[in-house]
Amino acid sequence: MNELRHFVIVVAAGKGLRMGPTTKKQYLQIDGIPILTRTLRVFDHCDPLHEIILVVPKGDGEYCKTHIIDPYGFKKKVHLVEGGEERQHSVLNGLKYIRDGINCDKEAIVMIHDGVRPFVNQNMIKACIKNAIEYGACIPAVKITDTVKQVSPDLVIQKTVNRETLYTAQTPQAFKLGLLLRAFDHAIKTSFRGTDEASLVEHSGHKVIIIKGSQLNIKITTPEDLVLGEHFLPTIPQ
Repeated sequence: MNELRHFVIVVAAGKGLRMGPTTKKQYLQIDGIPILTRTLRVFDHCDPLHEIILVVPKGDGEYCKTHIIDPYGFKKKVHLVEGGEERQHSVLNGLKYIRDGINCDKEAIVMIHDGVRPFVNQNMIKACIKNAIEYGACIPAVKITDTVKQVSPDLVIQKTVNRETLYTAQTPQAFKLGLLLRAFDHAIKTSFRGTDEASLVEHSGHKVIIIKGSQLNIKITTPEDLVLGEHFLPTIPQ
């Protein structure tokens, strides 16, 4: 039997339009280092992981090699994969690369992580792997503390939602490779489009376990998030 291995698919194939039209958000810098490089560096230093699959926009492979990867001397192998039209397609491209290009067991653990979440921590990564090994699927999530309003299309409040059982999902989301491939196959057959990988696994009928996320594990998608990232940086182990 092949060695049980652990991988991460870092998804950075978005256009980043909410940041403005000039530079894609994943390539913006925090304190002189690209956001995407900071994200990769966290996983590069994670012992349980074997290899990193980086999914980037079509035509950006050479840029990522020369500006994001090579100058920073990553210890782990970083495989570049071309993204698809939407996130779901991009992740599937990464999964196909692992399935077809890397000889590993279907019980191998694959994590999916947003390229613009550079403040994920080692404990969260290891906890996701541990629970995915035991339960098949695990994601970090943060309990909602704000009051939640459901509104109509014209922005009139319809009701206040009970927040006691509501959480916001984060990444990395960790799964057994075979389970996630089956979930994607089921989504294709049923024309289901999910907002994250956990939603695909849920749709396939498999339970997903959550662990405690972190308020620091922000997804940098707007200029305001970039400002927050600059303030968070001194609190994050480098």
